[in-house]
Amino acid sequence: MSNRILLTGATGTIGTELAGQLRALGADFAVMNRTTGRAPQGVREVQGDFMDPASLARAFAGVDTLFLLFPLVPEMPAMATNAIAAAKAAGVRHVVRSSGAGADPASPAAIARLHGSIDAQLAASGLPYTLLLPTSFMQNAINFHGAAIKAGTLHAPRGNGAMAVIDVRDIAEAAARVLADPAAHAGRSYTLTGPEDLTDAQMVALIGRETGREPRYVDVPEPVAADAMAQAGFPPVVVEWLMSLNHVIKQGWAAGVSPAVEQLTGHPPRRFESFAREHAAAWR
Repeated sequence: MSNRILLTGATGTIGTELAGQLRALGADFAVMNRTTGRAPQGVREVQGDFMDPASLARAFAGVDTLFLLFPLVPEMPAMATNAIAAAKAAGVRHVVRSSGAGADPASPAAIARLHGSIDAQLAASGLPYTLLLPTSFMQNAINFHGAAIKAGTLHAPRGNGAMAVIDVRDIAEAAARVLADPAAHAGRSYTLTGPEDLTDAQMVALIGRETGREPRYVDVPEPVAADAMAQAGFPPVVVEWLMSLNHVIKQGWAAGVSPAVEQLTGHPPRRFESFAREHAAAWR
């Protein structure tokens, strides 16, 4: 039986790594981009826009397994509704969705409600599905906080809350394994974590050890962080989502380690200490 895979979100942090993993497996896959010409060399690309149902109908035609990853933008719920409807209409046989750890439509945390509501919509669609629920990415320490850490101080509103942050390469490898044999994972949800809970202060200290510098972590009040996001141009609902995640971490509710990465990939997840050593040049 054929297994034609389509990746959405293919130019993002997870998607870029996932495309590489699927190439290594020799999988039959394509990537969907809103504007074409962004796919890696040798990777088939189709045009599709989550806010344009007609383009999704064209992009999803002939797809057996669909990887859904939505950007964190105000339109995300509408994007999900459009994509799920288009997948069902196109006869997609299996959907693998990148959600978020703790996703729950009844959660008091806005970010968890957002992901949980989309997950519930997918489950109610009747489409066979698998949910991947990763924690925050190790790569955020470079992509979002690299300049601040390099300058000497990371300001964030997470107190002493800890989380088992995960290397995106482990997410991508786990996702590739599911995409390659989706029927074996039908109806399953996998919380993807790193191997240990770490606070921001501990991660900054590990970066300092590997770089020979002395960056520090400074906790800031949540209203101050929310105001800074708003002044930086984040839409109000995105500020709400991100601040709810920060609050969850600060309260210690995000802690906990899952065995799912090792179950799916056959190896333990990467440690942050190793990540910091490998990428030390990013903070020097």
